[in-house]
Amino acid sequence: DMKAPLTTTLDLFVPGRICLFGEHSDWAGGYRTENSEIPVGKCLICGTNQGIFARVSAHQSELVLKSILNDGIEIDMTISIDDEALMDEAKRGSLWSYICGVTLEIRKKYPHVGGLVLNNYKTTLPVKKGLSSSAAICVLTARAFN
Repeated sequence: DMKAPLTTTLDLFVPGRICLFGEHSDWAGGYRTENSEIPVGKCLICGTNQGIFARVSAHQSELVLKSILNDGIEIDMTISIDDEALMDEAKRGSLWSYICGVTLEIRKKYPHVGGLVLNNYKTTLPVKKGLSSSAAICVLTARAFN
């Protein structure tokens, strides 16, 4: 069955980060690409003990995504790993956009790679609080493909 998930699973944890001094390099660094007169910035960061926990496995043809929100509500989505579907979801700005964007970029470089089953069963990292939750889910997704 091409739609059945493969059996090997990994438990992953990716921590958040806090910038102790300086600006977040992932967004502030973008200004230098537009204006080379801006001096190179520096940032001292530290990982946190808060983060994103997920159980992942390979899937032949889809992203099968599940997450438990901070209020205990469980949400899920299944999406084809074709480029158009991934791009559409990445552009939507939904909860799943970062995962779809990372998947799209990985598949551009490695088109033979299949999908994932990604179960974000626990998140201790506050979302939208400056602790790099977006970066953490991107790193977690990339690690899941490894």
